[in-house]
Amino acid sequence: MKRESMRSEGAGGDPFDEFVAARYQALLRSAFLITGDVHDARDLLHDALARVYPKRSVIRDPGATEGYVRRAMVRTHVSRWRRTRREVLTAVLPDGPAAGPESERDERLAAALRVLPPRQRAAVVLRYYVDLPVARVAEELGCSQATAKTHLARALKTLRQELAPAREMVGHGG
Repeated sequence: MKRESMRSEGAGGDPFDEFVAARYQALLRSAFLITGDVHDARDLLHDALARVYPKRSVIRDPGATEGYVRRAMVRTHVSRWRRTRREVLTAVLPDGPAAGPESERDERLAAALRVLPPRQRAAVVLRYYVDLPVARVAEELGCSQATAKTHLARALKTLRQELAPAREMVGHGG
């Protein structure tokens, strides 16, 4: 809903509208991996776009717009989590993307990411899904590089355990 209202306000080829049209699906995938829920991802992305939209004129480099939106998504998600201090997890994602190798991979990854605290989840998404260097991850999380590395290390340890093959979990005698 917010996306449509932003488009109607910015008639006449607004670069922000063009950015949203071009990058919406990629940003939505990132939001989904951050939140672990399709509906929450849409809300998070729309809230982030609504936060960045009024400030679009101060963004000097049009290529930096995506970074502003991602940072707004991360900060908004962490703020929500701090306020609520709870998550509602479901075994099956409602209204998920069309079946296919990419969507199955995204769902498996999202399921594994749901076990992580929000800042660790955001760090993993920014570093390995969005492919940002650690310095940019730290900047977008609003922390030091050392803290970002700690979030990443702890998250990867947890993800390795979550994504370990079943044979390792059964244990071998000997």
